[in-house]
Amino acid sequence: MNSRFLAVGLVLVLLSGCDAGQQSPDAAGAVEAADLLLVNGYIYTVDDGRNVEQALAVRDGLIVAVGDDEAVAPYRGEETEVIDLAGRMVLPGLHDIHMHVFGIVEPDVCSLRSEAMSLEDMVPYLDECIRRYDLAPGEWLAVDMWNFSEGNQVSEALPDLRTALDAVSTEHPIILWGNDGHHGAVNSAALALARDEQGNVVGLSAETLAGPFKDLLDLVGVNDDGEPNGELNEHARNVVGSGPRRDPEKLAALLPQIGEELARNGITSVQDAALDPVFLPYLKAFEEAGDMRFRVQVANRVEPMDYQDPLTGSIDIDQMLEDVGAAREAFTTTLIDPSAVKIFADGVLEGNPYATPPTLPNAATIEAYRQPLFEYDPEAGEVRVRGYVDTASPVCEEVRASAERFESKAARDAFRAEHGFHPGQCAISYGVMADPEPFINAYVRRLDEAGFTIHIHAIGDRAVRAAADALQQVVPADGSNPARHTMAHLQLVHPDDQRRIGEMGLYLAWTYAWMLTVPAYDMTVMPFLGDVTGPDGIYDPDSYWMRNSYPVRSMAEAGAVTAAGSDAPVDDRSPRPFVNMAVGVTRQGLDGNVLNAAEAVDIDHMIAAYTINGARALKQEAETGSIEPGKKADLAILDRNIVDLYQSGDAMDIAETRVDLTVFEGEVIYRRQ
Repeated sequence: MNSRFLAVGLVLVLLSGCDAGQQSPDAAGAVEAADLLLVNGYIYTVDDGRNVEQALAVRDGLIVAVGDDEAVAPYRGEETEVIDLAGRMVLPGLHDIHMHVFGIVEPDVCSLRSEAMSLEDMVPYLDECIRRYDLAPGEWLAVDMWNFSEGNQVSEALPDLRTALDAVSTEHPIILWGNDGHHGAVNSAALALARDEQGNVVGLSAETLAGPFKDLLDLVGVNDDGEPNGELNEHARNVVGSGPRRDPEKLAALLPQIGEELARNGITSVQDAALDPVFLPYLKAFEEAGDMRFRVQVANRVEPMDYQDPLTGSIDIDQMLEDVGAAREAFTTTLIDPSAVKIFADGVLEGNPYATPPTLPNAATIEAYRQPLFEYDPEAGEVRVRGYVDTASPVCEEVRASAERFESKAARDAFRAEHGFHPGQCAISYGVMADPEPFINAYVRRLDEAGFTIHIHAIGDRAVRAAADALQQVVPADGSNPARHTMAHLQLVHPDDQRRIGEMGLYLAWTYAWMLTVPAYDMTVMPFLGDVTGPDGIYDPDSYWMRNSYPVRSMAEAGAVTAAGSDAPVDDRSPRPFVNMAVGVTRQGLDGNVLNAAEAVDIDHMIAAYTINGARALKQEAETGSIEPGKKADLAILDRNIVDLYQSGDAMDIAETRVDLTVFEGEVIYRRQ
């Protein structure tokens, strides 16, 4: 165990004086007593030398000394609280730079809680929600945390989501909000409420998909007849007018519980990765009441379509900047920093293999999506791939040239009998950019000029490339990235862009808990990206997907700064930092497979992502992110040593780590019972 002499702390005292919350020793060499001492521990400092110490002293919310037990002993006074760590591990308070703060505690709503349900099981569950909330006819049933990628098995009676939700109610419009924030599903009553750009109720149907809603074709699932099958993704969900998903007043009442959940996970600083500015007054009131025990950087999310001229299609960037600038000016406080802005480059990489024809993913990709031929085994409730449609064949070229020939069911059935697949599977799609690239480029330039940190969601390799193109306009050529511009998720990254993004010095908010194998989920992604009919199936180690999915190590080695963002409540309401750490260092699924093993990182890298790198991403590194004299006393005391677990080959057990105590600015804000 390394230790540093107490004089290091005393020199800082002499240099900084009372302004740093410390005082010089008196004539006898005594120091002012600390408020809190942690002794007899394994203190992983995350300083430049990655030193491990034994004890630390805290006074007035700041760390005043770090060293061995003997070094901090002079700081013990009659009123000093002393915590014997009994060898336990201490980390700096954790930083989660991509979460959605108001979603990590469940409100009183109908929620599927991310459980994988078949459509048959979903119907009675949702029917009970209607009774529980005593909904009047015509009132919306909005359902939270729908697991769009697991479960949802069809049956003869319920062949798609629309039919299943119609079985729940034809009197209530119903919407399922996907637990990823991108997927949705509705019933016929909701589809009938769809409005065109002029505000006219025209309904969403095969006819209107060919007319006023033709731009939504890649975001709306359809059935054999070309009618909507209930799947509505991304902004296609907005046309049915379900009302706001999140009630600010109702969710703000949960802020005390939200703070408790963060503290329970050792998290002291976060970035809300896409917050509507209407929530900012509630955060500020929470702080002013003296109840806030975490710091939050806000990536303001304003919807470009809300600023779009319906006649010209142009987007008023001036007004967007004025609005986010007003939010920054009005709500910057000691603990709240609304100096970031969120941009979505694309959507998500999951398709629906249970649909006929299969619904393609919508994330923007460099290569066109494949058209798998799925077979459904109703007894096992699983799908498998028996082959692929050759979309370049003369047959498919003819289908695309004369799509009107297949408007009748008889024509589609005859085509299927002859060729073995639905004519809709001749479609060629590269996914969808959330906004046009010229707009993203212009918006990025203007935001950077206005001093905002830019946070871009990018999933598919084409979207990652477009986001990098936009950010390359504004980051210095030396890779210093002083504005801390960030990209999030990066599920699929072309090797050329891995190197380029690294050289740009961008901060990358990785959600490590997704970097593992889950066969049911993986069947919604991998068959659309490459041929999975070979002997290695969906886990062919030589496939483009397996070699370029979540390339954490390669991009860090190229110069990118690795940070951590749970994306809670996506997938799970809890931020789960230690689950993320376990997967980040193993990339291993419960099935024993490993996802792109070469991109796993070691435990020191993982801890840095959650501490000092997160602090740098939030521009807090002078105050937080490491355990050093002069920094704020934000600390997480763990029930086990995650470094020892990693080094002993038990890295998967890191996921079971619990936080025993959390300290925020010197105050113990959580003690595990």
